[in-house]
Amino acid sequence: MSISVGIVGLGRVGRSILRTNYIQKQGGRFNIKVLCDVMPISQIAYLLAHDSTYGVPPFTLDFEGDFLYIGGKKVRYLQVDRRHSSRQDGGLGELIDLDIDVLINATGTAQIDDLRNLIDKKIAKKILCSWNIAGHDMSLVYGVNEQQYDNDKHHIISASTCTGNAMTPIAYILNKYIGIEYARVITIHPVLSDQHILDGFHKNAHLGRSINASIIPTSTNVGASTELVLPELKGKLDSFSYRVPTEIVSVMDITATLSRETSLEECTELLEKSAKYELSGILHCDYGAWGHDKVSIDYIGSEFSCIILMNHLTLSCGRQLGISVMHDNERGYCCRALDILGVLGKKFKPVST
Repeated sequence: MSISVGIVGLGRVGRSILRTNYIQKQGGRFNIKVLCDVMPISQIAYLLAHDSTYGVPPFTLDFEGDFLYIGGKKVRYLQVDRRHSSRQDGGLGELIDLDIDVLINATGTAQIDDLRNLIDKKIAKKILCSWNIAGHDMSLVYGVNEQQYDNDKHHIISASTCTGNAMTPIAYILNKYIGIEYARVITIHPVLSDQHILDGFHKNAHLGRSINASIIPTSTNVGASTELVLPELKGKLDSFSYRVPTEIVSVMDITATLSRETSLEECTELLEKSAKYELSGILHCDYGAWGHDKVSIDYIGSEFSCIILMNHLTLSCGRQLGISVMHDNERGYCCRALDILGVLGKKFKPVST
């Protein structure tokens, strides 16, 4: 028994949510009924079976006609280009017959009015977006504010962003128990799919520069994403990002001015207790291996939202806290998206798989 789920958009995030669903539980943690993308089904199967970052998945993959077979599970595939569809439903109207509880939109480009139209037409009961879409009903970071979810009020839910899911739990704990007066967050982020191997056009010209030739400074929404979930921090966070030529695992360097004086011992104990209890499975305190630091590749596949490098936790002048964080910006994020499905699913009457 499980809620019925569909995924629209099978780029890196959409495919990773799908892959993680079948990694976490044989046969799937959730009942994914349908997948939608512009690519032909053969290419979707190919990309799922041969992932340049994560390798071959631990389940079988095949396709026939309009169906993918994932670990033996039959999943409907709909090839549709919603951007060029003349239909108001973006070509997704036939999903109405599948009784979808939650439709995950992982396109990153949908418009809020189009998503509300899908709910109005009963194509899906809820929509979960993989970014902070403007006009959403709630930005939900699992482990921090899922208790605020209201089934009667929240229909289009944002799962925040990968960096938002990494920063928000740390900000939540620090602000709850000590207080944050101001924090500056620098992210060192792997390249994204809209960047280029060779110099070329991009709406943000610096992101059109060759990904292999430079470290590229750019803006990031991690501060704004955190403030959406923790509005008490509004105006207290600044953020900036550097894109680097790696495939996966992002870094955050946080410098926080705390509201009161503390000690390194208190901060260490707070983070360790949070990782063990309040944020178990979300926050992890890492001390390296045999007295040596790990490197980013060592965290590929980690399901934690944020991994604090405890050997580099610093405190200056009693209030200036320095935190170094790493996280698999795909796998960790997609695990939290599935956790959010669990929150939403508790409000549904389960349907048979």
